[in-house]
Amino acid sequence: MLFLAKLSSLTTGSDRCATCAAIRCLIAYADGLEGSRIDVTATEGTIVLSGVATSDQARETAIAIAGEYAGNRVVNNIATQADIAGLPACHICRDGR
Repeated sequence: MLFLAKLSSLTTGSDRCATCAAIRCLIAYADGLEGSRIDVTATEGTIVLSGVATSDQARETAIAIAGEYAGNRVVNNIATQADIAGLPACHICRDGR
């Protein structure tokens, strides 16, 4: 992938905002990530990915994009739709209360 700018630092608020916005845009328009809902935040010099990807491949693509842009400072908190489908419904929802 070709990126015009690499991550220089995440030390200021504007650096964090700009970096997160850039990675969000790259993920939003990447092939294979249609239908995924992935959020990007920056915490303590690390990019954190969270949300839901449509597949393991989509999750790996998002991680690769963030890694290309931000280096090795990426934390993956992305679940897949299959992961979520396997979770039991909460008792509050089942009871209707």
